[in-house]
Amino acid sequence: MKAQVDFFNAVAHNWDNMITVNEEKIGYALEVAQIKPGHEVLDVGTGTGVMLPFILDKIGKEGRITAIDIAENMLKVVKEKFKGEDRINFLHGNIELEAIDKLFDVIICYSVFPHFSQKVETVKKLVEHNLKEDGKLLIFHSQSKEEINNIHKKADDIVAEDKLIDFLTQKNIFQRVGIPVLKGIDNEEMYLILIGKEASTIY
Repeated sequence: MKAQVDFFNAVAHNWDNMITVNEEKIGYALEVAQIKPGHEVLDVGTGTGVMLPFILDKIGKEGRITAIDIAENMLKVVKEKFKGEDRINFLHGNIELEAIDKLFDVIICYSVFPHFSQKVETVKKLVEHNLKEDGKLLIFHSQSKEEINNIHKKADDIVAEDKLIDFLTQKNIFQRVGIPVLKGIDNEEMYLILIGKEASTIY
């Protein structure tokens, strides 16, 4: 895990130049997650805050965001970008190892899920301990799993094995341990999994 933290700390100040932000796809994903004005949102692996302006637009003046990341340098960048924005609470920590004592309407894992060392256990913990009864957890990438896996393979040995698997396989793994999957998209445009507290498919 330390090597992974070191990797993200090293690339933090150049991260925004390394990524592509697709506003249309992000907008669609947040619609799927059903974020509404006044919602409390947890942004897991917030990085340099790619999702934050889109979430802020959805939650309105009364909503709040908790943004957590394992890399201190990522947080330095994002705090500077959103200086003075009192709707965001920034946390430095590892969501896999540390607990957040709060419930959220929506939990977002954007471009972070492959980097979890304990993927299923982490998602299960978030659903059971941090998601409100009618809440949603969104796993989302604005590229295909093949593109994401290839990017990680080429980026560095540290993240080379941080991979996405096909949706149906991932869905079955989640559902075997009681994680209700509501929707999934796994195509050339994006990779998306929507999870709730209770099973109620909305494909």
